[in-house]
Amino acid sequence: MVGRDELLLVFDLTSTLLRAGLGVTDLIRGPLIELPTRVGRMAGKAGTRVEDFLVGAQLAAAEAVTAAGGTRDFDIVDPIRIDERTGFQVTDWTALEAVFRYAIHTSLQLQRPPLAHPTVLSLPPSCPPAHVDQLHQLLFERLLLPQLFVSSRPFFAAGTAGATDCVVLDLGYRGEGSEVSVVRDNEVYEPASGLRLAALDEGVCDDYCALRIFEADSTIPAQLAAARGGAELAPGELANALRRMVGELKVRDLIELESPLLGVGAGAAGLGAGVAGAAGAAGGGAAAMQTDGDEGSFDVAKAIVEGKVQDIVKKKGKGKEDAATAAADGDDASSEFVRVANPFAPAPPAPAATAEIDLTQAQPQDASATIRIGPARHRYLEPLFVPSVLGALAPSASPAAAQLALHEYARYADAGQLPEAGVHEAIGVALSMVEDAEARSAVGEVVVVVSSGRIASNREWAPRAALGPTLIPLLSPFRSDLAAGYDAEGQSLARPMRYVRTPEYFANFKERAGDWAVYLGACIMGKLILGDPQAKLFMTKADYATKGPSHYRRLEMI
Repeated sequence: MVGRDELLLVFDLTSTLLRAGLGVTDLIRGPLIELPTRVGRMAGKAGTRVEDFLVGAQLAAAEAVTAAGGTRDFDIVDPIRIDERTGFQVTDWTALEAVFRYAIHTSLQLQRPPLAHPTVLSLPPSCPPAHVDQLHQLLFERLLLPQLFVSSRPFFAAGTAGATDCVVLDLGYRGEGSEVSVVRDNEVYEPASGLRLAALDEGVCDDYCALRIFEADSTIPAQLAAARGGAELAPGELANALRRMVGELKVRDLIELESPLLGVGAGAAGLGAGVAGAAGAAGGGAAAMQTDGDEGSFDVAKAIVEGKVQDIVKKKGKGKEDAATAAADGDDASSEFVRVANPFAPAPPAPAATAEIDLTQAQPQDASATIRIGPARHRYLEPLFVPSVLGALAPSASPAAAQLALHEYARYADAGQLPEAGVHEAIGVALSMVEDAEARSAVGEVVVVVSSGRIASNREWAPRAALGPTLIPLLSPFRSDLAAGYDAEGQSLARPMRYVRTPEYFANFKERAGDWAVYLGACIMGKLILGDPQAKLFMTKADYATKGPSHYRRLEMI
């Protein structure tokens, strides 16, 4: 059993990324590799063999040569595309095989042949059944894997959260859109699954945040130009630089949620005055432990039980760090300004080996090496709830938007082209599609939020709210069981909706709980299902050879 667990291969495939890892022991590790599905086809090659493609580090090396002035001798190929209406579509199976083959034989560096590794594969819910059949064929025939358990991202996300009934919001990376799925009794509920929000994903939020940051500080182009000797920015460079800055804000966990449109934050009024209070109650557990008269006092036992200790410590440390940074920059310590690297600033020279540095003194820093970012960054998540704000990204909407030149948003200049539903409304539609009232009530009690990128954080922010806690009050109008009435003490008979996070004891997933949650669920389910040789929940190569690639559809459900 131990040996089998150590040989387990886990794949999480999206249209832009293949996450993969090897081995599932008592301490589950995060994915060992995150491999872009984007590949390069070498010039003069037909693309009919896996050897015709450059994958991972191979493509990165070829692009570096091109950037240095070398000849471009390859074309970029995306083997998977996202159709706005139907979702996940594989367009080049040979290129996709090259990605899997590179992951198995080069990146993971398996010590044993693939035939020794039972495998779990996670797919987006919009992946067509015919594609699932072809993936079985690819992994069994071409890559020679022995056993294969394939299921969708919502199934594994529910497994991570420990929920048998829930609604799953899966937020895609740039260009992927988002999907809402319903899980009932550990099975993705077919009538309500595949509800797509083609216009809403992480890329949209990145661009919207970039616009808000630029509107708040119109000197950013000059700061960028100064970092490279005053050279003017070419078309598109401003938008790309702002995107890189937003990416750093996400990696450093410097984006929260403060929106006048959502009613979250001081003086906010938008979708409802109750949102701020409800979101604060759901997302501000650490702040609620403190009293107004005695800052820093809290119930230690409660903090440990609820897993808040890490958040409280991080919050305290973050406050001191922000105060020191603000003082060094000449800002008010409570102004909520942070500094990120200037994308065009040259890397600082490494100190000489004999140089002595006094760590107690503030080190001199080139003013052009960083850019000051204010509270505008906290409006990052607004498009998910109020998609009409995407109209502000159209180049014709404002002078700031015109400078960003994001022409892909030009269609939103016409109000009739704007997306109509936010993520909370899409979840409400998915719940309404569950016909059975009892099932709808059970599913409506739990919300799980995952993502392909870093947009979904399963950590609660205090005192502001994160994406998951903000959803809870906004979903109340869509729950039919709230009409169940009240008991003698005036308490609602309907069970409250819960935002379920990745359990705290998965230490390796705390920092990236949102984007690694599906991978974690695949590890858990793979250990349970493939570890039982008597289970009839996965396909073996013998099943594939005798019963065909579609045999998985007739397997028992959990």
